[in-house]
Amino acid sequence: MSKEKILHNIQNALKHNPLQNEKGTYRDIIIPIEKDKIAEYKRAQIANKAELIETSEGEIPQVVNEILQKEGFESILVPKNLSHLPLQIKKIDYDKPMEELKDELFSTDCALLEADYGVSNLGIISLVSSPTQPRLLSLITKCSVILLKKEKILSNMSEVFAEIKKQYPEVLPTNILFIAGPSRTADIELQVVFGVHGPQKVYIILY
Repeated sequence: MSKEKILHNIQNALKHNPLQNEKGTYRDIIIPIEKDKIAEYKRAQIANKAELIETSEGEIPQVVNEILQKEGFESILVPKNLSHLPLQIKKIDYDKPMEELKDELFSTDCALLEADYGVSNLGIISLVSSPTQPRLLSLITKCSVILLKKEKILSNMSEVFAEIKKQYPEVLPTNILFIAGPSRTADIELQVVFGVHGPQKVYIILY
């Protein structure tokens, strides 16, 4: 049977049997947070083994420097949007392709990041991987220091995805990161080991 004949038959079939379209409706079935979202986020984030520090925006450089001094780090990997912060150790700006920075990337102790959102009922942070904050930034160092605004804490994943969709109405980003705390696994003899696929330690600075 020719292509033209097949298409003709399909068109005629659709005239006699039109496709049924029904508009879907969405209902959020996640139980909303009835408690204080920030208090619940802090409780869950600490349960996920992250070190949480609450401060003001103006005190962020001091808090970051105190963490770096406490850990004894000699260098920190910094994305473009946070390169202005005055830090007391060597700053490595993540402003070039990985191939040009790989020697420094793999020898850096700590990375600094800015979270897009916090998820209250899970105690995790969300951020969209971008040229400003590449995905490798959250994986390559043994410690991550993550900044999170209190106003960016939402009740659940559904709300977070709704906000991300508003920013990217055409198509969702290909890489959305959700970070609970230090990387861990219990695959080997059911013993929990930290730092296998990412940082051994995570600090959340809530401001």
